[in-house]
Amino acid sequence: MANSIATGVAYADPEFQSVDVTGAVGLAGAVNITSGDVNITTSSSSTSGSTSVEPLLVSTTMTGAGGVGGRAKFLTTINAALGGWSNAVKGEVVYGASGRTTGLGSAVLAEMTLSAGTTSGTYGVAELELNMPSGAKTGTITSFIHASVQGADVATFDTNGVFFNLAGVTAGAGKIWKTGTTLGTAAGGLRVRIAGTNYWMPVYAAEPT
Repeated sequence: MANSIATGVAYADPEFQSVDVTGAVGLAGAVNITSGDVNITTSSSSTSGSTSVEPLLVSTTMTGAGGVGGRAKFLTTINAALGGWSNAVKGEVVYGASGRTTGLGSAVLAEMTLSAGTTSGTYGVAELELNMPSGAKTGTITSFIHASVQGADVATFDTNGVFFNLAGVTAGAGKIWKTGTTLGTAAGGLRVRIAGTNYWMPVYAAEPT
């Protein structure tokens, strides 16, 4: 019987430096890129208000009980004193002079859909983990969230902006949001830093009334 398995010899061509692909590519198996950059550049003229433009889709379906993970991973290992910034993942949206979003625009979206099956477990739309192995230091300042505003018109945000916007909730007793002017007994405080100064944000043992 004839052998239907394709065979060949792999070699490194010093003149082979890049690959340009136009259109869809179907791959079965692993693709390993050990050096150089991967650039994906697309454009869209879609006018649909219901179908999102998604130039890159990584889709994983988990079917094994007890499995973990299921994510795409971006790993940056730093073994030198770097400069002004370093990141593993960056999401950036740039609005041109006539660009805008009539609904909600964001640089990074985290979305989770719960179901009737999520009867146990802990769920968070965004998970922040800070690992502190033995001997780790905290530098000049270390925080779970670092938020900053920059640009020539910072004063506009100073006047009109808010730190966060919680939408979709309804105030009421026993709810996540409860209105009231009489506060409960102070139970502690959470250290925060605003404009270079540390403050303590009080927390209470009971909801306001």
